Amino acid sequence: MPMRNRIRNLFRRNKRKRAASEYQEPNDEGGGNAQDSAEEAKTENKVEILPPPSMEGEMPTYFHVGLLAKMCLTHGYTIGRWKLQCTSKTERDFYLSSFGEGFPTWNSVYGGLEAYKEHGHFHASLAWLSDGDLLSDLGARGDVLGGTWSTTVKSMVGADEGNKFQCKLKCGFDRSPAKFEMYIPLYRDPLFMGYILMEPAKNYLLGYRTVFNVEDRDFSMHAFCGGYSNDITEVGLKLENFETLRGSIFQRLGEKWALALKANLYGNVSAKSISIGGQYEWEPGTLLKAKVRGDTRFGFILQRKLREDIEVLFHVGFQGSDPINGNLKFGSSWYFNV
Repeated sequence: MPMRNRIRNLFRRNKRKRAASEYQEPNDEGGGNAQDSAEEAKTENKVEILPPPSMEGEMPTYFHVGLLAKMCLTHGYTIGRWKLQCTSKTERDFYLSSFGEGFPTWNSVYGGLEAYKEHGHFHASLAWLSDGDLLSDLGARGDVLGGTWSTTVKSMVGADEGNKFQCKLKCGFDRSPAKFEMYIPLYRDPLFMGYILMEPAKNYLLGYRTVFNVEDRDFSMHAFCGGYSNDITEVGLKLENFETLRGSIFQRLGEKWALALKANLYGNVSAKSISIGGQYEWEPGTLLKAKVRGDTRFGFILQRKLREDIEVLFHVGFQGSDPINGNLKFGSSWYFNV
């Protein structure tokens, strides 16, 4: 797996109760009192699926459908009071990574460390999280039948459940116009998860994903998606469990402005399910973003790339119906890649 997305995986893999989080969609920031908001933001940040843009010649994933709208309306709004993330690389392609977050104070910290090494077609990693969990990956990738295959054995020792050991196998194959990935439980991991994505025509995507609980012998997720994107206009639709239809639109207006909308179109529809916002590229590397939800929750973000390897983000959110006494949320995050 490219190093650009390693740290984010540490957030998504640390607990069995969030075992399906790698196949969940992000939510907006929470309301309620400060404690509830902090816990909600902490949980949301660990299930946020914002993959990096696919590389040239690489098929996108299921989570790339609606990505531009998610980057505009989700990225940065769910962090706590503070967040630090650092990745360094040696001359021998050995990576050391660390991250830390505060929810909502300096005394409430969550973080981790990871060592990652690539050698030819193989890679291995070992990570430690501040709650005591130990994670490891051992994988390989290569070319076959005109496409790219990958397989990774993922293991976890959970410190809070009597050093309970879990293991699963991630495998996938990518050959245009199709891609699939699946997680196969090997030992004490209850969930089988996977998706398949097709690109029937240029700029169009169709996909299906599922989550099956092996222990309960029950499907907890069926989802279908369709999307269109040409980097100027993006439209995404997702039907989940045959009962909830969600949609998103992202539209660039010239070189600097863009507008975005995410909403539940059918099913669990409520005022809170609508988010409308936009972004403005003040100068290269600097974005100003704003959004409002259906429950009058406002959010604002300043996103600045100080150098090619250093990025900083500041955000503030408040209740539009009661900006003085309502829940106020603010924070900052720093990303270092050296």
